[in-house]
Amino acid sequence: WQYYLSMLEEGLSNILIKGGRVIDPKTKVDDILDILITGNKISKISKRIKKSDVQLIDAKGKIVCPGFIDLHCHLRDPGRPDEETIESGGESAIAGGFTTICCMPNTEPAIDNEGIVKYIYKEAARANLCRIFPIGAITKKRQGKEITEFGELVNAGVKGFSDDGDVVADSNVFRHALEYSKRVNIVLPRSDGTIGIGLSRTLTNLFAKLKY
Repeated sequence: WQYYLSMLEEGLSNILIKGGRVIDPKTKVDDILDILITGNKISKISKRIKKSDVQLIDAKGKIVCPGFIDLHCHLRDPGRPDEETIESGGESAIAGGFTTICCMPNTEPAIDNEGIVKYIYKEAARANLCRIFPIGAITKKRQGKEITEFGELVNAGVKGFSDDGDVVADSNVFRHALEYSKRVNIVLPRSDGTIGIGLSRTLTNLFAKLKY
């Protein structure tokens, strides 16, 4: 796959993918088709494309589809490159058909400031394997006490917020996080109970105020 990926990125060759089961949920295509790639763009999708002077990929018995997106993965970098690096995580993603992944903030240090976000993008660009988007921490150091600078992190490129496995138990902190996420128009994905207790307490306090 690295060989074909390098050809696509450099535009060195035309590639013909023959006889694969092409599935595209957006256009509701599900059929045995050929795909012609010219340079780095798909130029034709049809049955039985005939063209010489191409790099041929026999896709019979295989599925050809848009790249998968993983909204929750752990790259462990920075802090634990012995477990996973951005490059090794990208290699695993591409091997499994994932062209976009979102890495969670349970790193050491956590993804709670602009510098860490820039580091991840820099390493992702250096690896040059798939698109890697960081998820920022809801609270500083993922300790559940003080929310991070949402605006700064969004401007740096985070695509969501989570404390990933650590609970935001303080209902006031969680409420502020919800308010700031609305201001910057970004989501707080639910993750392993990360916001469960905070949400429960926020709703409990709200219902108590409404009742009395």
